[in-house]
Amino acid sequence: MLQNSPYSLLLRGLPMLVAGWALFNSLLVCMSGCLSRRLSLVIALSVLAGFAEGDTVNREFQLKTAYLFHFAELAEWPMPLPVTICLQGSSPLREYLPALEGHLINGKAVHVLLDPQTTLADCRILFLSDIAALTDALSEQAKTQHVLLVSDTEGFAERGGMVQIALRDNKLKLVINLPAVKRAGLRFSSKLLRMAEILE
Repeated sequence: MLQNSPYSLLLRGLPMLVAGWALFNSLLVCMSGCLSRRLSLVIALSVLAGFAEGDTVNREFQLKTAYLFHFAELAEWPMPLPVTICLQGSSPLREYLPALEGHLINGKAVHVLLDPQTTLADCRILFLSDIAALTDALSEQAKTQHVLLVSDTEGFAERGGMVQIALRDNKLKLVINLPAVKRAGLRFSSKLLRMAEILE
């Protein structure tokens, strides 16, 4: 494996990304006497910036990969099964997602499936590289099988997708279609909802 491949870069930086998120979450819920929310955010972002320094080209996909991990942390499924993250299509995320394999959420290992033959039933989170894949049939299957549908394609949430990772003014912005999430029997932490633009 190349030393500076996307996989190796993310593998080295993932602990900092996860640590930055965890730090922000822990400080966000502090009671009186803790650091202010604004300061906690600055600290968390400084951790993330340290990882991204010198790696601007790959930062977008590193952060999208981290977002997928934290969706798994901050979402609640009807059944508490291990989280499996799947990818459909040819997104550059294919090079980064393997770094999430084996990381623990609530004591259960995260798994990553990139095989094109993977079925929806094998997934808890499915990232769609192409908005054309968001068919009525897929949306209905995702609803009945409680699968979180995520994409970074423009208009994904407006067309019925559950979570869109949008690039706005060179910043990543979450857009959540809350009715679609609820129809699939999923719940999001209030921490995640506060970070996002909500479509009702």
